[in-house]
Amino acid sequence: MTNNPPSAQIKPGEYGFPLKLKARYDNFIGGEWVAPADGEYYQNLTPVTGQLLCEVASSGKRDIDLALDAAHKVKDKWAHTSVQDRAAILFKIADRMEQNLELLATAETWDNGKPI
Repeated sequence: MTNNPPSAQIKPGEYGFPLKLKARYDNFIGGEWVAPADGEYYQNLTPVTGQLLCEVASSGKRDIDLALDAAHKVKDKWAHTSVQDRAAILFKIADRMEQNLELLATAETWDNGKPI
């Protein structure tokens, strides 16, 4: 038997914390992780403890323009993708979310401070 505290008492970054986050998250644009154009990030603090969870890209107009340009480049391809293939892609995303449901719920709890 271990004397580890319950997960709710373990702070982000401490051993046993149930959520493994990267230190920094960039924008996902055109299938790639891209640093924000102005290089700025905001600190994502958990309201549970006030501690830093991670840093997230602080995106601005240039980042939005890059994302829109990337979306426009593939819109015709997506428009010509069959309904069956679109559904398969969306089901794959849903399956991945369901496989990681506990992780997503825990992340959201630490991010917004409300219990699961």
